Amino acid sequence: MTALMVRIRQEHRSIAEEVAQLSRETHEFLSATKAHRQEEAKKQAQQLHEFYQNLKQTTDDFLAQTSEQRMAQAKEQKQELQRFRQDLFVSIFGTHI
Repeated sequence: MTALMVRIRQEHRSIAEEVAQLSRETHEFLSATKAHRQEEAKKQAQQLHEFYQNLKQTTDDFLAQTSEQRMAQAKEQKQELQRFRQDLFVSIFGTHI
């Protein structure tokens, strides 16, 4: 009977050690995974920030260029309209404005 009790204690101790080892390994795995994911999240956040900055700059450049083109086009149309008006006036009244 005493031998059986000793054997049961040893098995119990062995199981407890295995559980403790598994717990340590699980904790180490979770810690490593958490650290890795945090690092990946930082990288993704940096990439997203850079993408946003590039997109904003590209959009600003495009809008500025488009605005300049439209201002030039409006100026040109204004001059054409003035010439047309002057030509019309000359054709109707025979004199310049």
